[in-house]
Amino acid sequence: MNALSSTLPANQARANFYQILDEAANKFRQFTVTLRGKSKAVIMAAEEFEGWLETLEIMADKKLSASIERGLKSPKRYTQAEVDKILKW
Repeated sequence: MNALSSTLPANQARANFYQILDEAANKFRQFTVTLRGKSKAVIMAAEEFEGWLETLEIMADKKLSASIERGLKSPKRYTQAEVDKILKW
């Protein structure tokens, strides 16, 4: 298996598609695919993409974002055991 650049032209991406899928999914690599020298698409692990979507949803929710900001500024910290007890896990 040859080492692939993180930016590849479409014809090279097509020729190495299964290797790209494997490295994106198992090694969390991202690949930018270009066409005629311009970036056209990014290939990344589905799990990583879902994480990005969740982050965007949180950032779009002004109440939740404000709550997170307040929590980060708070001097109170909880141990994992305390959190588990609060959540009744």
